[in-house]
Amino acid sequence: MTTSFACDLHACKGACCTFPGGSGAPVLPEEQETLLNAWQAVSHRVPVAHRDEVRRHGLFVHDGEELTLRCHDDRACVFVFYDEDVAKCAIQQAHVEKAFHWPKPLSCHLFPVRVRGKKRDRLRFETFSECAPAFSAGEEQGVSLVEFLREPLQRAFGDPFYVGLLRHRAEMTDTDGGAAD
Repeated sequence: MTTSFACDLHACKGACCTFPGGSGAPVLPEEQETLLNAWQAVSHRVPVAHRDEVRRHGLFVHDGEELTLRCHDDRACVFVFYDEDVAKCAIQQAHVEKAFHWPKPLSCHLFPVRVRGKKRDRLRFETFSECAPAFSAGEEQGVSLVEFLREPLQRAFGDPFYVGLLRHRAEMTDTDGGAAD
């Protein structure tokens, strides 16, 4: 819980939005309508090939277990646009510019933490080699993963959960002499 982490887009090039394998970000049922609205608001920002992909096959894929966002060429999320060689989320960019009211799907917002379990009651930190620069950046900036994910954790689970998580981390650090992870 004290793992240092802070995304470094210039180093990773937005790899989390372009992982190979074709399975896009998981989508919650309650996010579908918002994502359809987001597509209408931001599709002009994404490459033509991504717009064609959605026009031909739709925005979502249901793989039998979960609903996910469609990917172009079994790799890039259809919401990806490129700023030079960095993959970025068109929804997030529009949100930052105050052109869309919602930051991005919760699964993307929480990355690299994944929510698991039928009751969505288990959190799992997943490590990816592409995220290695984020560990260094977090260390340099003095930012822990829990601090980096404050907004999405609060969005997903509420303020009391986040405060409890910080309290638990502090107790672990005190108990282990600062070596908690």
